[in-house]
Amino acid sequence: MEHSAPAPHSGNPPRPSLHIRHADLKRNARMKVTFAIFRFCLYGMVGLSSEIFFYNLVRIARHVPLLEALFRFQWRVDDRLNLNDIWDTPVVTAYGQCSLWMFLIYGVACFYFIESIYRRLFRQHMLLRAGLYGLAILLFEGLSGVVLEKMTGYRIWYYADSGAILWEMTSLYILPIWMVTGLLAEFIYRELMDPDLVAALESPLPGTPEETEASLQLMQ
Repeated sequence: MEHSAPAPHSGNPPRPSLHIRHADLKRNARMKVTFAIFRFCLYGMVGLSSEIFFYNLVRIARHVPLLEALFRFQWRVDDRLNLNDIWDTPVVTAYGQCSLWMFLIYGVACFYFIESIYRRLFRQHMLLRAGLYGLAILLFEGLSGVVLEKMTGYRIWYYADSGAILWEMTSLYILPIWMVTGLLAEFIYRELMDPDLVAALESPLPGTPEETEASLQLMQ
């Protein structure tokens, strides 16, 4: 017995394949994860390079009237590592230092705290966000410093000034610096979330020489 195929519904456009929609969803999810990993790594790398630069900025700023008031914290490294003499090196040598653990610290701080605060409070005044950024980083710095000391047996950093709090793993004197740091991380996040840039980052790489040539022409 033969069965005739059901007549197509007239007037209704054909529905897209469920398999294609599912594949698109999987790809979109994969691209979102890739973009998130990219942001995390970017924050970590910017943090590492900024900390190395920061040593030189602090040495210079401490000899500038008024500006030195922002740099009264005493940022130190575990004395057993013999790394604190870097504060006495000549400025012209441009020496800085940083533990690779800081890649993880800066990545987590910006990805989980700065981005979250900005998404919830981007309509609020910049000073409010800056204050929250500074407090969040201050608290995270203190707690993560303790965790790293438990893990490694060394104080990767500590503060030796009168404003030191949270087991000397952070200082109230560095709060303005962390506020500015939060605003800089916010700026990076805002730039990365530009719709055109997001679309470009989430699009597949050119698969043929013709597509590569077209992409290069758009970049010129």
